[in-house]
Amino acid sequence: MSNAADRDRVEEQLTAVSETLSLPSSTVQITRVRLNQLGSEPEIEDSSLAIVGATTLALSAREDGLPVTVSDIADAWSEALEGTTIDPGAMTALFDDIASNLDIEGVPPEPRALIERFGTELDLPDGIVVVAKRILEDAFDADPQAIAGGTSPAGTAGAVLYLATHVNDIDSVDEDALGDVTDTSQVTVRNRYKELRDLLGEDRLETAQRYRLDPDTGAPMATNSGAGGDENSQAESETGDAVDAGDGEGSSAVEDGDSTSATAGGGGPQTRDGAELSDVVGELFPAELPTTDRVAAEGDADAQEVEDELDALAERGVVERKRAGSTDVWLPGDRDVLGPDLTEDAVQREVDTIAEALDLDASIRLFARGLVSDVVEDVDVENADELGGAALLAACRINDAEIEASEIAEAGAFRSRALYDWLETLEAATDVDIPTADAETYVDRLAGALDLNESVRTESLRALEQYEPRLDEREFTPPELAAGATVFASTVGGAGVEPEELADASGADPEFVSEATNAVLVSLCLGLVQEDIDYEETAWTSDLLDSELSPEFGDSETGAAIALAKAYAAGRESQPVDETTIDVLVGR
Repeated sequence: MSNAADRDRVEEQLTAVSETLSLPSSTVQITRVRLNQLGSEPEIEDSSLAIVGATTLALSAREDGLPVTVSDIADAWSEALEGTTIDPGAMTALFDDIASNLDIEGVPPEPRALIERFGTELDLPDGIVVVAKRILEDAFDADPQAIAGGTSPAGTAGAVLYLATHVNDIDSVDEDALGDVTDTSQVTVRNRYKELRDLLGEDRLETAQRYRLDPDTGAPMATNSGAGGDENSQAESETGDAVDAGDGEGSSAVEDGDSTSATAGGGGPQTRDGAELSDVVGELFPAELPTTDRVAAEGDADAQEVEDELDALAERGVVERKRAGSTDVWLPGDRDVLGPDLTEDAVQREVDTIAEALDLDASIRLFARGLVSDVVEDVDVENADELGGAALLAACRINDAEIEASEIAEAGAFRSRALYDWLETLEAATDVDIPTADAETYVDRLAGALDLNESVRTESLRALEQYEPRLDEREFTPPELAAGATVFASTVGGAGVEPEELADASGADPEFVSEATNAVLVSLCLGLVQEDIDYEETAWTSDLLDSELSPEFGDSETGAAIALAKAYAAGRESQPVDETTIDVLVGR
């Protein structure tokens, strides 16, 4: 489809367009990844690489919920070309093929079309749809990454509609209704609503004319503040123009009548002074997570006092305290399971928390979120933080980001080996190949990190080759097994590296490094006395008698295996020892 020079030009054009349109780096980065993934696909190889690049960027922008149209991208990309223009129609014609090759399930809708569709389904005045679009565009102007970093374009569309109704004191729509039409949880809509409200500022939302409807006509107020331009004509285009083909029907004229009747408070949460906290928990669940803060907000009470009271209720069995990742959730006494929607919300929170702690790129976080959405309904999620961490680790590996399991585990305050179990689950559930470094790779890393000599590195690799796990033995992660083999090789070689030091360097949990070391020791020692390992051709056997390996090393079975191997190496055994005798000698 292209040569290196063509790809370089498209990279330059992509950079120029992203700067022109102020697109967030995460959207641009995922576009780069996707262009690399496309390669020479027969369905698109007859198209120019510039059109493929522009179309892929448009798909990424739509997935991120950015208010950027195909025409916007086509115009900006045409400016970056020399004497050539890109036809928006050629881009929309290529949408399906590119989405299919990228395994995107259908072409994502343009965000403004989502707002129109949801507004129609909720029977909201057309003026509210216009205001919602203005809020989305102003939020994008204020911080493009805030839009791209949202949980979903549908959630963002629901949130801006919710903001538009609150600003104009319309209480005919609530979070439940928005959650239903956007196919997201009530929690998602509320959280997104709060993020955008905080981004634009409550004062601005309450006072700016561009967000208000004319009380007499119900039409959006005409003003030149904000996004700029004549907003009378802008409002007309916003209500009636779906810029791209297939993006939704244009809205009808603004409705007359008393559709904007005001209510004090704008439909926000009602105070629940005097209500039993158990009732509050029951009313919140299962629509959203009854966290301590949420219950306190619903009851307009101090969070610490609420937690103390909920603790007392939990002791009486009225409610039950559960953990959703790092968050405490209070469930009614007769409910002990988080449903798929709430579980996903809990895991996504963990993804965001860990990603923020490690300062991971937004594209990595979005990729991880996608993995979570794909698997959360099909797997049993007991620890949301571990699944969130594993999704981030998988996203990092798939996208060649340099991050270790140990770093994610430390940020999430759980054991790193839990991530490896989840990686297998993710790979099976999503049918995605997740690159995993093997134990040999970790041996090389350990040798470099600890400045081990070449003989120790070589012997560690040989130990891995000779290691034969027993059927009933724990399965070790690559870092654990590499550290265990290195403990063995350094000990028989006289280097004497401490297991704790190797645990730190490998990122493995110390207790599992010790277990892996014992497993390697037992396997190699018994392999020697059974003559599965050639005494003459194995370097460590000549050092065995002088090494620090002793019968006191590890557990009793390990000590017995070492003693047996040393006896064999000393010449006290001239024949291989059979397995039955070994079982007796090592106390199995």
